Amino acid sequence: MKKRGVSPVIATVLLIALVTAAAAIVFLVVIPMLQPNATALVTSVVGTADGDGNYTVVITVKAEGADLVYNGTATASPTVTYIASTTAGGLSIPNGEQKTITIVGAFQVGTDYTITLYFTSGDSEAIGTAQFQPS
Repeated sequence: MKKRGVSPVIATVLLIALVTAAAAIVFLVVIPMLQPNATALVTSVVGTADGDGNYTVVITVKAEGADLVYNGTATASPTVTYIASTTAGGLSIPNGEQKTITIVGAFQVGTDYTITLYFTSGDSEAIGTAQFQPS
């Protein structure tokens, strides 16, 4: 019986497919692991009473690691009956820069609140948390 190898055309196609698969694995797995994670660092929180039972809270956020985009969502824990972001969604914070986000809510005097702000950074998400106690 005569032994034969793989034809040169099939060998070339197999090599191209192998290199393409290896490149796809590197692109989809390794490259995202090398990119830094975005962090929303809260640098200051200033709250003022509005006189109608609500407080306006101005939160300064610094983007670290990547650009951030505020999606307009803010939550408070413990839950408040009314909370709204007066800063529109889509606010862009370039990496290394600071911007302010304004929240209005029905916060109770003497209660410690954790305000959570939600950001996107490319395909990932980032969360910034601020501590606030109305007085």
